Amino acid sequence: MGKQRIPHRRETPSQDSGEKAAVPHNQERRSSSGVRAFLLAMVTLLLVARPLFPSEGADLGDDVAPSMLLFGAVLIGIVFNLGRSGWRVKLQRVDLAFLATVVWLVLAALRAVYSGTARPAINMLWVWVGYYVLWQLLRQLNLTDRERRAVLAGMAALAVGVAFYGLYQYFVELPHLRTAYQTRRTELLRELGWDDLLEDPVGLTQFENRLFSREPLATFALTNSLAGFLLPWCLVLLAAVVGNVKLLFDTSIETASGTSPPRTHNTSRDGSVGGPTRGLVWAALALCILGLAGLLCCLVLTKSRSAYVALVCGMVILLTMGTSLRGSVARRVLMAVMVLLALALTVAITTRGIDWQVLSEATKSLGYRWQYWRATINMIADQPLLGCGPGNFRYAYTRYKLPEASEEISDPHNFLLEVTATGGIPAGVLFLLAIGLTFWNLKGARSDSTTNSSAGPRPSSAGALVGVSQRTALHSREQLWPIALGWLLAWPAGYWLGLLSSAPQDLTFLLVGLPLAILVGMGLWPWIQAGTLAPGILAAALGAIGVNWLAAGGLTFPGVAGSFWLFWVLATDVPTGHFTGQSLSDNQASGGWSQRLRLLASPWGLSVPLPTWAGFATLAFFGLLIVAFYTTAYSPVLQARSLLAQAIAARRFSIDRAKQFCRLAAEADPWAFEPWMRLVELWQAEGPDPQKKTAESLLSKSDAADLSTVLRKPRPSSPQERAKELDTYAAELIPRAANHHAASWVLALAYEQLFQETNDRRALAKAVTFARRAIDLYPHQARYHAGLAELLRTLGDRDGAKKAAEKALWLHTITPHADRKLPEETLQFLEKLLRAP
Repeated sequence: MGKQRIPHRRETPSQDSGEKAAVPHNQERRSSSGVRAFLLAMVTLLLVARPLFPSEGADLGDDVAPSMLLFGAVLIGIVFNLGRSGWRVKLQRVDLAFLATVVWLVLAALRAVYSGTARPAINMLWVWVGYYVLWQLLRQLNLTDRERRAVLAGMAALAVGVAFYGLYQYFVELPHLRTAYQTRRTELLRELGWDDLLEDPVGLTQFENRLFSREPLATFALTNSLAGFLLPWCLVLLAAVVGNVKLLFDTSIETASGTSPPRTHNTSRDGSVGGPTRGLVWAALALCILGLAGLLCCLVLTKSRSAYVALVCGMVILLTMGTSLRGSVARRVLMAVMVLLALALTVAITTRGIDWQVLSEATKSLGYRWQYWRATINMIADQPLLGCGPGNFRYAYTRYKLPEASEEISDPHNFLLEVTATGGIPAGVLFLLAIGLTFWNLKGARSDSTTNSSAGPRPSSAGALVGVSQRTALHSREQLWPIALGWLLAWPAGYWLGLLSSAPQDLTFLLVGLPLAILVGMGLWPWIQAGTLAPGILAAALGAIGVNWLAAGGLTFPGVAGSFWLFWVLATDVPTGHFTGQSLSDNQASGGWSQRLRLLASPWGLSVPLPTWAGFATLAFFGLLIVAFYTTAYSPVLQARSLLAQAIAARRFSIDRAKQFCRLAAEADPWAFEPWMRLVELWQAEGPDPQKKTAESLLSKSDAADLSTVLRKPRPSSPQERAKELDTYAAELIPRAANHHAASWVLALAYEQLFQETNDRRALAKAVTFARRAIDLYPHQARYHAGLAELLRTLGDRDGAKKAAEKALWLHTITPHADRKLPEETLQFLEKLLRAP
């Protein structure tokens, strides 16, 4: 038989506040439905577009363009719903706990603006605000069960496209790039604007290590990020495969609506669309298996051990909580998945994608993690209330980095420690509370998972941002076309947004990933139409992400974290009874605040009606929020980034021109430290000779004649002017990077150069001051101690120089990492200094 549709229960108008709820007019219904469709399309677009370009630089401002789209979409939705009745907002304990977490993190970020490195703190402040706005928008859209499956299917298809692009990189793109780099290294670096690496041996080594690493990256900057993104969608596709197999073979299993599986025809008795045809399910099953195989192969090639463990944990949760994954059919499917995993491992081993070291070095990798975590715990102990501030972990970490630790990291590779370290213990506790409440709801919803309707809207109130009254929401038709439209537009949008980031992508990911993603999306259509979304699937995805993030991190990478927020919101909305999100009238809210508090504390929460003026208040709030975001993040970040890129290009021809662009960047972004740091570096490169490194020395005479009037401008050449210029840069740089060790060290080197040019001992004293400041911010950097020893010897402080030399040699001895060792000539200098009387 065709699928039965759950009849909507009849709603009685709310009598709260003594007013009767008016029945919306058809025109208002259509308008509200249009606004909802727009918001649904925008949410889908943002969720799909964000993983299509690297998000690891969110603290550098790579998320400003997607955030502006999100805030603008919400503002448009509010404007088109002004003056309408029926505004409601859903509230649960989880909402309040997450709101408290974000508020606390915002306070921590504001503190870091004045006590740490300002620009990353501001950027991450807006990332967390964007996280909460996305969370609430997804919550208030009140997705139906089929819409929920459609959004998940779209993200799973995206993951397949990204995975196959990663495989294309592994087998085609990266080998070709390595060959080209070996034949014309200098030319390629200049084309990419990275020719400064030629003068930075350490940076060049790190770049080449990354280039010749065999792991795929796809649209991410780190292999762990790629693995973290692919991981939960392997589980979703696995559930879809099981669902398709059951539609074909397991006649004893009921569908999500409680009826028998769909017949081979696709219309129900009333003529509406019913179950998919048998042939369609067979084709869908083949496409889903293809997608799952691609995901597993790419995941294996990332060599992410934490992702391997997390995948196993997710499958265990699926087996224990997923009622739809039990029975003989499910067991056979899981056996088939194990075969796919074995094939993926075989391919990886055959192509030398993985080797025994992936397993044998697991203890070494865990040892590195333990070093990160010990340092992070010390950081939390020093700043327990507000932490170091969002976006400031990489700068604060060096003060606590262990002497034997391997690298300077941007996050602690543990999402709970990251929240606690950047926002303080209160933020960590609140965040953990919100997650715990969600899993408690999932546990309570387990027994009721089979009562979910796979068709028709879920009987709960519409959100305040959508502006649809409860009765309108209950009787509105599902809107799958906005999800499809947003999904298709997200691919070119991802390319466009990537152009505004610090790591733009080319069009290859579109040409390779989009066709395969469309095919797998078509394969997921039967699951969208007739499948189930059991709480076990959501719990497995969240559990797998959590296990992976406990050792790899990823919460502050929006391209990775978007999947987490989506699963979390859907898990929060899982029903624990026949009806969820019940309104005050449904729950006899006439009892007053005590009844409301009881509903808020219950797993299903409550739906609060809002007065008409609340729409205008929300509009004013979001208007101010967008103005603040534009003036503090969007405009300054993008303008400064463009000007700094021009400065890097101009430096090859004229240092004067490059300095002009840096000054313009500093004016465009008054919170950024990078323009001032670049100016210090240009000051060093310029030197005291006014004829040094001009355009004429780099170009032919004809070229120099054409560009001299454009690129050459007078600049200070006297020692007094150069000293004054450097003092200005130092006064501007330090307040913007108060906890950034590299900012202090570059000033120490600059003042040392000034002393060599002028023989002014005041410059030498300033060099010592900034060197000591850099060591205070990074006490276990051997190179800094060696540099301080040389400065103190020049200053005449032999005892201080010997102490610094001893510390440098001790750090050189204790570190097991070759890239942390001091050069041979530096070691000889330090030993000679210690032998001197």
